[in-house]
Amino acid sequence: MTTPSTANPVSATAYWTLASRAEDASRERPIADDRFAQRFVNDDARAVAKRLASLKKPYSSFPVRHRIIDDLLAAELSVDPELRVVLIGSGFDSRPFRLAGGRWLEVDEPDLLAYKESRLPSSGSPQELERVPIRFGEESLESVLAPYATLARVAVVLEGVLGYLSDDERRRLLSTLIRVFPNHVVFCDLVTRTFLKRHARNVVRLLRELGAEFSASDDTPDALFHELGYETREQISVVLRGAALRAPGAPPRWVVRRLRSLRSGYCVWAFEHPGTG
Repeated sequence: MTTPSTANPVSATAYWTLASRAEDASRERPIADDRFAQRFVNDDARAVAKRLASLKKPYSSFPVRHRIIDDLLAAELSVDPELRVVLIGSGFDSRPFRLAGGRWLEVDEPDLLAYKESRLPSSGSPQELERVPIRFGEESLESVLAPYATLARVAVVLEGVLGYLSDDERRRLLSTLIRVFPNHVVFCDLVTRTFLKRHARNVVRLLRELGAEFSASDDTPDALFHELGYETREQISVVLRGAALRAPGAPPRWVVRRLRSLRSGYCVWAFEHPGTG
């Protein structure tokens, strides 16, 4: 089987975030507590983690980012246990096995999902779960999502996705979501250009060596959402939340509060698209 790390450079980064969550789950006080992550760890995950080992700060931030989105989703599902949740670029996400409620749809590269299915079969999920393969860049996301089109409210998770897309690709992705799911909320992480320049230049360089381009074109990454009719519901600083949770490697809260570019430059956002009424 072709592994995700060789089939798609961005898929290789899924192993990096996986290794971080697996390590977090092994700690006495885990942040994300993804107890299924270890099932997926293999030589590819260890190799990617080793190659990017110098990037300690982003590595330690991944469980925090995951925890923030967990909490946002859990709140949604407590209100509507039948909510459709769509994970685009799902990677090794195990939320259908950990969170109560939801009708889940995972969309990612065929090889990654095949490997994932071999380690954690969808049939064993306590929640309704479908895994739908797509070759990003070759197949139409709209065609893949069309069978699930609905006017009902949907939650879409774009975790660790948008930073690898150009502005045009982001626009096409969001426009597709609006057509297929007019009434939806997007949970995603966004970074600013200043954050990358001041705090993450090594991240960009090493990811480029893996063949994955990571970028931000400006300091208002939310502007595109607003242009397309979204409303900002929440903006949560990953770095500040990490400090509050006393996550390993997180800077002291006073440092985060003093450095606005650090505090506001890397956030999880919730954007609501209200549909057509």
